[in-house]
Parts: sequence; structure tokens; C-alpha cells
Amino acid sequence: MVLTAIVFEGGPYTGPVETWVARVREEMTIALLARLSASGNFDPVVLCTDRPHLGRRAEQETGAISEVSDASSGFHFGRRLQEAVHTHAPRGFIYLSGGSGQLMTAAEVQSFAQAIHDNPESMVANNIYSADMFGTLNVRAVLDPSLPDQDNSVPMVVAAESGVHLVPLAPTLGTGFDVDTPTDVLILSEFPKLDPRIRAAAAWEPACLARDRLKRAQAILAGELTEIALIGRVPPSTVAALNEQTRCRLRVFSEERGMRSFGRDRPGIARSLIGRFVEAAGAREFFGHLSWCAQAVFIDTRVIFAHMGAVLGQEERFASDLFMDERIGDRGAAEFVREAREAEIPVILGGHSLVSAGVRVVAGLAGMRAAW
Repeated sequence: MVLTAIVFEGGPYTGPVETWVARVREEMTIALLARLSASGNFDPVVLCTDRPHLGRRAEQETGAISEVSDASSGFHFGRRLQEAVHTHAPRGFIYLSGGSGQLMTAAEVQSFAQAIHDNPESMVANNIYSADMFGTLNVRAVLDPSLPDQDNSVPMVVAAESGVHLVPLAPTLGTGFDVDTPTDVLILSEFPKLDPRIRAAAAWEPACLARDRLKRAQAILAGELTEIALIGRVPPSTVAALNEQTRCRLRVFSEERGMRSFGRDRPGIARSLIGRFVEAAGAREFFGHLSWCAQAVFIDTRVIFAHMGAVLGQEERFASDLFMDERIGDRGAAEFVREAREAEIPVILGGHSLVSAGVRVVAGLAGMRAAW
């Protein structure tokens, strides 16, 4: 049985950093649709978007069905997914965000589809706590409940409301790496087999400082018994993979995993011991201590910002990844980013993907054993 593939990409963007990431993700979406269409596992392949120009490209360049919604009418992920499933996927589907799946091999795409066929009453997801891709043959389990307004928590809601079993995909780089942030774009742009159009879109002069920091951190990851710190929503699979891939000594502080899915990303809800240390000692002292015990650090800043109560727009969050502290309105968050830029060691700032699959891609790009 051939599944329907449903890809979502869209949403508003305003500032220059948001616009850059949006353009990269559009090229990724076109490449993803083409790969899904060519795989032979999916028919039809459907793009749901609020960008008419992207819908036209999808139809012309990949043969996908384009479902373009009115951006001014508001967007609710769960209801939009249910509409797409009801219309196009009566026998089963996979869902992917436009920023996901770029590093999946053909075998991994096939395994994803096969896992859904092998578990007909279950839902298969790349991360059952915070999903970027999932699928099922049990479409009633998706159509019946009230789904959330963002994709990450759909599997948990479906399991809770419909009682279906959740089956996790193997935590590979292909299934785990999702491009949500500028740092993710920079990591992806170093991938040697990248689609040339994606690589061209990813080349942006204002990102050079962050790109340079990333290259420095990558060189340290390739060293012998170097000290690497990981801070934020670090999954155990990342620690295990880096222990296999590298000769580094890891210092890991993992907290607030599943923060978005559990609704803990709102100011005043998240609790971060690292964030409390930054508040108590100050950002400069914090990075001084980090420089004392680590040679490079990868930080999921969203946990720290949420702990601080910093209400940041997407443009500000994205600017923080590129060390553009002057674009950040919250004083505490801006100070944290500024001191990260001035630290003695390369500090890499980003979101959840950075400290999960992202740092593993960086390690693989450094030419280490057990790369994908």
C-alpha cells in the first residue's frame, strides 16, 4: 500500500534573518518533495503552505499537489493536518516539516514507510516527545481528537486521546536533524552532498561570524581528548553517538527535554539550573567558568531564555544564534549573547536541534569514524 506524503512549510517572516532562513527552507522543501516523489513509496505527495509562490514551484518542479491556504485567515496546525489527511490520505500518511528529512538516505525513507506498514494501529515518529515527522495507517486516530496547533506534540496527543501506541524511529542523523534556526542552516550548508540551490541560499554574509565559530568548534571536536560542553535539551542518543564518533571528553548538562511539547517554553514555566547560575553570577562570569573547563560549547539557548522570562520574537531568537545582540530587545538575553560572542572559546548558540542531531552532524563533518 502506497502512503500519502504530506509536507508543511510556511508561516510569516519579517526581519532579514527570518527571511534568510525561510528562503533556505523553501529550497529544502522543494528538494524534499522531489525526493519523496521519486522514492516510489508515496502517492500523492502534498504540500500545505500559505505561500502561493512556493505552491507553484512545488507543482511545476516536483509534480506535488499544492494546497495553498489564506495566510490572513490564521493557521492552526492540527486542524490543517486533519483537512489534508481527510482529503488526500484515507489509507495512511507520513507527515514531515519542510525543514526536516534533508539528510535522510533513501534507505531511511524506505524504513520510515515500512515501519508504518509494520505497525498499522500505531503512530511512528522520529521523536515521540517532540516530533518533526510522523505517520500512521490509523487515520481515525488523527481525525478524531482535537490536535494541537504545532506539530511537535501531535504524537503524544494522539496517544493520549486515541490510545494508539507510539513507535520511535531509530535516532539517526537523517531522522533527527531538522533545520529550524540559523545555526541549523550553517551546519547543513557544510554537508558535501547538499543540493546546490540550498547551498546558494545558505550563503549569507551577515552569518560569517557564527560560521567562523562553528568551524573552530568543529576543529576542536576532531581533536584528541578535547573538552566539549553540551547544554540544553540534550538527548541520551546524542551523548552515546558522540562517544562513538569522537575522542572528546563530554561535559553534559541536559534539562527541560520536551519543553515545547509539555508547554514549558512559556516565560516563568521553564526551570534551568544553568539559567539560574547565569542570573546569579552574570553572563561574563558564566562564560569565564565555561572557558575554564571546556574548549568549545554548544548551547540550546531556548531553555535559558525561557527560564529568564525573555519574551523574544522569532527574529530576535534567530539573531541570537548569529551573535547579533543589538537586535535583541530583552537586556538579559542580549547580554548573554554578547558575552557568548566575546568568550575565549568558540560558543555555538542555537535551539534543540543543535544539541541533538546538529552537533552529531558537526562531528561527522569533521571526518570522524561512524559518520553517517
